[in-house]
Amino acid sequence: MNETNRIPVRLRQVAVIRDGAHQETIALEVDGMYYIKGTTVYLQFVEENELGRVNNIVKIAPDEVTVLRSGAVEMRQTFRCQQEMPGHYQTVFGRWGLATKTEAIEFRYDERRKQGQLFLSYELMLEHERSGRHTLTLTFKGV
Repeated sequence: MNETNRIPVRLRQVAVIRDGAHQETIALEVDGMYYIKGTTVYLQFVEENELGRVNNIVKIAPDEVTVLRSGAVEMRQTFRCQQEMPGHYQTVFGRWGLATKTEAIEFRYDERRKQGQLFLSYELMLEHERSGRHTLTLTFKGV
């Protein structure tokens, strides 16, 4: 499969943020695209939030995951197991430095069923301050 063989998917993203006793869950369901270029899998989708339209690309390479966001939110964050990786997050309100220390990356895709799942577990630092333990689960299925 190459980039011209994009598969339309229905995507569900669930982010869970834990900071001490506090826990917040944020869920999003959108239509998107799944495709492969070389050894890298791509998930592409658009979300609308209180700041406006945000284009999302999730690049899933053999040893890392990169989340790219553009539009009302500008963000770039790379996740590598057991490594602290720098990134940034920017809105009209300002720009903040991020860092993640990733504990787990799990990705699987069932070609026959045209469905897959990406799971990330990581510690987030925002401007050098601990911002909690996060998990991100993206499940998707061809439509």
